[in-house]
Amino acid sequence: MEQINTKDKLLNAASKLFSTQGYYSTSLSQITKESNAPRGSIYYYFPEGKEQLAREAIKKTGEKIKSYMEESLALKEDAALAIHNHIKTAAIKMESKMLNGNTDNTDISLAAMSSEVWSSNELLRQACEEVYEEWEQVYADKLVSSGYDPEEAKRLGVAIQAWTEGAYVLSLSKKDISPILAVSEQILKLLTKND
Repeated sequence: MEQINTKDKLLNAASKLFSTQGYYSTSLSQITKESNAPRGSIYYYFPEGKEQLAREAIKKTGEKIKSYMEESLALKEDAALAIHNHIKTAAIKMESKMLNGNTDNTDISLAAMSSEVWSSNELLRQACEEVYEEWEQVYADKLVSSGYDPEEAKRLGVAIQAWTEGAYVLSLSKKDISPILAVSEQILKLLTKND
C-alpha cells in the first residue's frame, strides 16, 4: 500500500472540504483535523496559507483530470468518437459514484470553486481559469489530430468543455447522468457533421 505524504494528505483533505462545504466555510483547523496532519504542517508546506493550499489543490486536480482526458481520448483515433466515448465513460463513472454514495473525493470541484470565488478572489479564479483552458486545449489537440483547423478546434474545445461542465452540474443537481449522455450524443452529431 502506497504511503501518502503529509502534503498530499493536506491537499486531499482540503479538496474534499472545499468541495463539500466551500472555500470560505473551510478553516485551516478543519483541514488539519481531516488530514490527520501534525499541527503547524499547513504553514510548513503552504507558507501562504489557505489560498496557496487551494491553488495547489486546483492545480493537482487539473493535472489529474487532464492526464485522464489525454489517456481516454487516445483510445480512439477519430476525434468525434474519442470525445463521445470519453464523455460517456466519465458519465458512467459518475453514475457509479452516485449510486454507491461515494463522497470520498480527493479532487476539488472546479465548478463549485469557480462559482464561489469568481468575484472575490482573483488568484483562485485565475487558477480555475488556467485549468479549464488546459482541459479545453486537450479537446482542441485531439480535434487538430483529426484534421480540424487549429482555430476551429480551439473554439470547439471551449464549447465542448462548457457543454460538459454544464451537463456535469445538471447531472449532479438531478442525480441523473442523462444530461451528460445527451451532451455526449450531441457532440458526436456535431463533430460527425463537420467531418
